[in-house]
Amino acid sequence: MAARDVRAVENPITAIFDLAEDVERQAPKTQRLLKYTRAFLYVFLVLDVLLIVLLSGPGRLLALLLTLALWGLLLVQSATTNLTAKGLVLAGSLAVAVLLVLAFGAGLLFGVILVSLFYLGMVILDLVRDARGFVDYYARRYRVIRAVREADPVVLVPQGATPVDRLLTHLAQRSPAVATMLASRQYVRVPAILTGRTGVAYQFDAFLSWPADTLAPFGMGHEGSAVYVKAFDRAPTRADLEALRRAVQDVTQAVHLPPGRVIALWKSDGTADVPEEAYTFLTTQVVQGSVRGHAFACSMELVTEMPDGTYDFIPLMVDAAVVGASAGNPVPRPSA
Repeated sequence: MAARDVRAVENPITAIFDLAEDVERQAPKTQRLLKYTRAFLYVFLVLDVLLIVLLSGPGRLLALLLTLALWGLLLVQSATTNLTAKGLVLAGSLAVAVLLVLAFGAGLLFGVILVSLFYLGMVILDLVRDARGFVDYYARRYRVIRAVREADPVVLVPQGATPVDRLLTHLAQRSPAVATMLASRQYVRVPAILTGRTGVAYQFDAFLSWPADTLAPFGMGHEGSAVYVKAFDRAPTRADLEALRRAVQDVTQAVHLPPGRVIALWKSDGTADVPEEAYTFLTTQVVQGSVRGHAFACSMELVTEMPDGTYDFIPLMVDAAVVGASAGNPVPRPSA
């Protein structure tokens, strides 16, 4: 990074993009630093646990059980978002930590030091995890924004018999993952009637699925993905979009595939606009939930086929695989 006076600003907008590019260039180094830090903390915690067990004297089994209980409570505490539950778990972890110190008996001083180091190590590990999540989010977000900035602002509607056919053709042109799904008909249902976890059946104009890898339930490999398309004969209202979100969230729990794209499709005749409430919903709300214990959040997108033969997007979604491939990473393919 070139040395410069941080107080000097010529063009604020240009300076912001330059600053973002500087940070993005440093992101890989920061990611490696956080990776090595996490590995160091794992080794440190393992050694600390061994010392706790070895120096706790006759109560080694009790010390081991209390250490495992403290580890579990700290994991639950880091994953809990409810303030009341978080406070209760914190109180429980402190109580277990005190009992663990008392288990050292005559070596109480060693207990205070080792248990405090274990507690501190777990807290730092949680902070490192949050930092990794922020760096990963920032790097991906910047690449998406850059891809949108560099893309052609005019997107022509391709040839096709119906608006849904034309949209799928467009998605295949922009997304290698969607192109692979469309190339294998077992991944495509046009139209589709899908039953959610509640037993309610929902109708979609297109449903594309990307099957999860075999080891996905164990946290290894691709978790799979799904594309939902719902066509409207008029500008969708907020109520229409809320119903679509509920349907996708319900079906997601049945198919066990996180949504990658949720698209409301509308062919405009130029006489009506998107209602303000619908626009606000699209730009502020997401489809969210969890699959196999992993949380997901997917923005809904309104794709409008305009009378002049172009597409309008609210908001514009960029395929993460395309962004990753542009950075030199291979685009993954769904397994058969």
